[in-house]
Amino acid sequence: MLDRNWQTAPATDLEAAIAEFKTTLPGWWFSVCECQVSCDASCAPTSESDHIKLIPFDDRFDSGFHIDFAQPATLAEVLREVMRQGVAAVAACGGGE
Repeated sequence: MLDRNWQTAPATDLEAAIAEFKTTLPGWWFSVCECQVSCDASCAPTSESDHIKLIPFDDRFDSGFHIDFAQPATLAEVLREVMRQGVAAVAACGGGE
């Protein structure tokens, strides 16, 4: 039986996570979603981002970074985690320099 009582975070927490994402990874797209089973997030650089040139070093810069947390989870939590994945990958590739 599915747990129908998944977590909801105050809108201000998600808004804060979105602001952090836009500041940390400008020029990247993101998406978040939730259901009674999980919270999910994805992100990747757009063609306007300097990080797009990192595709030859890590195909996630093309296919995207993804996270799927089982409930209870929040949209803000998964957005921050997928952002951490992107930031770590940029650092591992030398920052795109």
